[in-house]
Amino acid sequence: MKKTRLGISSYSLTYAVGVPGFEPQMPLDAFGLVDKAVELGVSVLQIADNCPLDKLSAQRLNELAEYGKKHGIEFEVGTRGITNERLKQYIQIAKVLDAHLLRVVIDAPGFEPDIDTIIELIRAILPQLEETGIILGIENHDRFTADIFAHIVKSIDSPYVGIVLDTVNSFSCEENTETVLKHLAKYTVNFHVKDYTIKRIENSMGLIVIGTPAGQGRLNIPEVERRLMSEAMCDYSSILELWMPQAEDIGTTLFNEDHWVRESIVYLKNVITELGS
Repeated sequence: MKKTRLGISSYSLTYAVGVPGFEPQMPLDAFGLVDKAVELGVSVLQIADNCPLDKLSAQRLNELAEYGKKHGIEFEVGTRGITNERLKQYIQIAKVLDAHLLRVVIDAPGFEPDIDTIIELIRAILPQLEETGIILGIENHDRFTADIFAHIVKSIDSPYVGIVLDTVNSFSCEENTETVLKHLAKYTVNFHVKDYTIKRIENSMGLIVIGTPAGQGRLNIPEVERRLMSEAMCDYSSILELWMPQAEDIGTTLFNEDHWVRESIVYLKNVITELGS
């Protein structure tokens, strides 16, 4: 049975980190995210593209590595756009932080490579992944169906390339959780725990998918974790992500987000403990 490690992400606290059009007075930076992970009692922190690590100086990045080590936090890093230059840059960042997972979203603004190009780009950096012991986790993100992501990983056929599983992302391809697990569970190296619900809009002319705290929506998290513990490619991390609706003001939004994170982590700790991981 595979084991999982619970963690948070810069996408657990999206509003606190700041997004275009929503900029708190004191945005949470990478060091603040370490503090938050310690406060919540989790061991893993995934810093993704909304808190870009390539903006840090070499000195600051080394300071972050020491800060995480001092507090017992395991880093995972993330970016988007799998150009050769970007992948090499983030492998080096991961190496400095002693991070063993590099999570990538294939596409970036103005960059949407075809399947053959994706496979070629990833094969080109396999030697660096093997040399550093870093696993590249490709997130199933919007544009491709789950079977195509499975095809990409299967074609590369390396223990250093797997899937960052986000069951909700695949709704954009009209795929449900069971379909995603069927194709991708066996390649999973990281699970984005993102609970959701589906509601009809006020005038009844449509449906919306919105986030909930973990355990309060439609995603059967214990069952997904059970499947991954049985089928995943290796031991993996379970990283909380939230799709929380924005409130009427910044203060309320930040308060709600913090409350959602705390509720979710309490729930996920119980789930993982009950599953014996």
